[in-house]
Amino acid sequence: MTWYKKALVEHKKEIVNSAIFALIFALSLLLWNLGLGKSFVWRKIEPISAPNFFDRAFYSALVYVTVGALLYAVKFYKLLHYLIVRKMRDWKLYKQTKSLIWLVLILGMYGIFTKIVDLLNSIISFGYNVFGLLLYIAPPLGISLVVFIPIFVFTKNAKLKM
Repeated sequence: MTWYKKALVEHKKEIVNSAIFALIFALSLLLWNLGLGKSFVWRKIEPISAPNFFDRAFYSALVYVTVGALLYAVKFYKLLHYLIVRKMRDWKLYKQTKSLIWLVLILGMYGIFTKIVDLLNSIISFGYNVFGLLLYIAPPLGISLVVFIPIFVFTKNAKLKM
């Protein structure tokens, strides 16, 4: 497995596992509050967290497989090499320029990725609150969904394995 696939897979598992844990925990608290007779309040939750800014390997892997691959495919680096190394005869400037481009791309990916995580958190928060409202308005319907959804997912996965 290549280095960038390894970094993406490693962090994907971490993000998905933390999101699943946070959602199950939030659902448990939601049911607990319903059981205690508390009223419904719209809450903002953020179960998904972006990797740390200093986790360079993750963002570098994202840049490598997205924007970096695009720049390579359009032969941007060949043009850069031709202009700086062949015409200006400055290998050090070429290396520094590539490093600067990579740094800008990684910082850009950090900004884009955090926006994506914020969007996903907003979607999950909306679903959580709608589900909480459903539980508050019609507890039997909400509780039957809590029971039915895991059974549906389990039977669907069991059919796929056969």
